[in-house]
Amino acid sequence: MKLKGKQVVVIGSGVGGAGVAALLAGEGAKVTVLERNPFGGGKAATLEKDGFYYDTGVHWVSRGANGPLGEISKLAVGSLDFCAPDPAIQLTTGDKTIQWARDMGDPGEIDKMLEDIGVLPENMKGARAFFNKLTQLPSGKEQEKIDPLPIYDYTKEFVQDRQFSRLITGLTAMAVVLPRKDASAGEFVYCFSRSFASGSMSYPLGGAGAPPLDYLRRLEIMGGEIYYNRPVEKIVVQNNKTTGVEAGGFIPADIVISNTGIKETVDLAGPENFPEAYRERISELLLSLGAVTVKYALNKEVVKPHLFYYAPDFRSHPELEDKLTGIFVTVPSLVDASLAPEGCQMVLAGSATLPGLEDKEMANEFCEQIMNRIENTMQHLFPNIENHVEWKMRTDTPYIAGISGRKTGEVIGVAQAPSQVGEKRPSHQTPVENLYLVGSDAGGRGVGMEMAADSALKLWRSLRDGEYN
Repeated sequence: MKLKGKQVVVIGSGVGGAGVAALLAGEGAKVTVLERNPFGGGKAATLEKDGFYYDTGVHWVSRGANGPLGEISKLAVGSLDFCAPDPAIQLTTGDKTIQWARDMGDPGEIDKMLEDIGVLPENMKGARAFFNKLTQLPSGKEQEKIDPLPIYDYTKEFVQDRQFSRLITGLTAMAVVLPRKDASAGEFVYCFSRSFASGSMSYPLGGAGAPPLDYLRRLEIMGGEIYYNRPVEKIVVQNNKTTGVEAGGFIPADIVISNTGIKETVDLAGPENFPEAYRERISELLLSLGAVTVKYALNKEVVKPHLFYYAPDFRSHPELEDKLTGIFVTVPSLVDASLAPEGCQMVLAGSATLPGLEDKEMANEFCEQIMNRIENTMQHLFPNIENHVEWKMRTDTPYIAGISGRKTGEVIGVAQAPSQVGEKRPSHQTPVENLYLVGSDAGGRGVGMEMAADSALKLWRSLRDGEYN
C-alpha cells in the first residue's frame, strides 16, 4: 500500500498506537493520534506527583533495547534508553529466594536457581531440562506444536515438583497475567526464550511511559499530530468502509487504526457493520486478569531489590491466608534516580485479580480486599515501610478501565490463552475496509508492552508491504 500522503487516524496513544503512528509517519503518512486522556501512554503511562514519578501499572521489560520497544525507537530515530540491572529479578516462594541473573542461559545459573528455590534432588533433571529448553528459540513447527497447550500441562511433561510449580506459577503471572491452566505454553516459551536470548531484562529510563512518549515525540517531529482529551465517539463506516471518526466533530481518514481494544472497536464502528461470525468470535475472547496496585512514595530507601515477585507459603502458614497475597513489586527509582526526590523512593506493588465484575459494589469490595492484602504483605516484608510514607495511592480495575476506555480492567487485553495465540490471535485487519487493530489485542506476541510494540511493528510492515490491499 502506498502510504505517503494517506490520512491516518490512530485511536489511542498506548505503546501500540504511538508506535504504529510514528512508523507510519516515517513512511510519509499524515497521522493524527486521538487520546482520551490528558496524557500519553494509556496503560503504560508515567505520571508525576510531588516530585515522584509513578507508572499507571506495574511494568518491567523482558527484552529492553534488544526487543520490539527498542526496535521501534531505532526505526523512528528516537532516543529511548533502558537500564538492565544484574541480577535481573528476585523471586521468593515461601522461605525460598532466588536471584535471577540477567544471563539465565548459563547452565550453572539454572542449576543454582533450581537448588535455591528448593526443587527436590530427584526432580532436578526434569526441571533442568525444562529451563534448558527455554535457552533455545523454538522453531516454527515447535512453536505451533506447543501454542495450543496450557503451560500447566506442558510442564508436567518435564517434572512434577511443588517448588518448581510455584516458580512457574509466578513466572506465568508476571509474563502473561494468567493462571497456569489458562496460559499458553507456546506463549510462555516464546516470552522467556527471547528474554534469555536477549539478556536484557530492563526498565525504560524515564519510566514505563518513556517508550510511547518517545514515539509520540518522533511523530510530531515528522509532522504528525497528537490531540489529548479527545475521546473518539464513533468510527464512521459507509458501505463497509471506514471514512473517518467522530471526535468532537468529523475527522476524515483513509485509514483508521484502533488501539482501544477489539471489543470496544466493534462497538465504536457499530456491531451491525461486522459479520455475525466475527461478532461471536469477539464476544467469546478470554481476557487476561486485571490487577490492583498500591503505589508508595517513601521519604527513605526502604525496599530492595529493584524488581521482585513474592508468593507466601499458605500451606506452611495457613494463618496468613486471609492477610497476605502474592505480589509483583518494582522500584523504578532504584534504576532511575530521577523518578524520585533525592534519598526517596518510588515503589509500585501489584497483585492480580478478576478484570471486572458485573456487580460494581462487589467489584469495589473485592479490589479493596486485595489492596489491603498488598499493604499487609509489604508490611510483612518491610516492617518499617509505613513510617516512611509520604503518600500512598491505591488503584483498582475501574482505574485501569478508565484509562484504557475499556469496559473492564484487564492488564493485558485479549488473553494469551492456548486458543488465542500465534495464528489464532485476532488479526490486525477487520472485516471493515481500512479499519485495523493494533496493540495487545491483535497480531502480536510477547510480554505486555512488548506485545503491543510487536503488534505495531507487524501492522506497519503489513501496510507498508501491501499485504492488506
